[in-house]
Amino acid sequence: MQVVRTIIIDDEEFACIEIREQLVSYPNVDVIATFSDGLSGLKGINELKPDLIFVDIEMPELNGFEMLGRLTCSPVVIFCTGFSQYAIDGYAYDPTDFLLKPLKKQRFQVAMERAFKDLERQAFEERLVRQKQQLGYLLLEFRDLHGESRKVYVWPEDIIYVQPQENNANYLEYHLEDSSCYLVKKTLKMALENLGKKGFVQVHRSFIVNVGKIRELYRNDLLILRHPDAPRIPVSRAYRKTVKRLLQTQKAYPTPM
Repeated sequence: MQVVRTIIIDDEEFACIEIREQLVSYPNVDVIATFSDGLSGLKGINELKPDLIFVDIEMPELNGFEMLGRLTCSPVVIFCTGFSQYAIDGYAYDPTDFLLKPLKKQRFQVAMERAFKDLERQAFEERLVRQKQQLGYLLLEFRDLHGESRKVYVWPEDIIYVQPQENNANYLEYHLEDSSCYLVKKTLKMALENLGKKGFVQVHRSFIVNVGKIRELYRNDLLILRHPDAPRIPVSRAYRKTVKRLLQTQKAYPTPM
């Protein structure tokens, strides 16, 4: 059984002892550290990167919420506090569970069952991410129409072209074969670093194009793509030779006179 590396953060020594006693029933759980304030807890969690943490809310230096907001890793979280009024605010941090002190054995068991399920799901998602990356999928982190942050994996061959959002060069529009478009916070230079070795070429200061989607170079300064909904893409003089060479190599079009 996989060892669950665990950290306890609570300014009350008795509370830390109580959690440790509850965890004796779980031989696969290894408490690797305890901290008595939010600031040292923050540093310890970011350095040790545990799988599971038990967090008090009212603590010196940083409270539990402030500490979680500054983490650089994403452990499974169980809140342990003596104040039930924090429950609603606490769920904004997506905890596995919220336990009230003094801890009750049966309620603690429920929390641990939930934690193990979340850890299994987390491990599965991480494996899936690695597999997709190994296969060559591209991860796009975008915002949907409601402003919610989301992630999607796309096959590079399904991307037709990429361009900056109008009036905001820090966001790119990824236009796909199925006519979908993902708005991603990234510069064109960063996108080219990811796509340059996957059959894409920059043809203009505002466009990166999938070479395999090009039908022809029209009058040396416009690309006509194979997708019926795609616009004609301008080709800057600085990129013209590169585009011609790529198309000739792939025999994508007859060289214009």
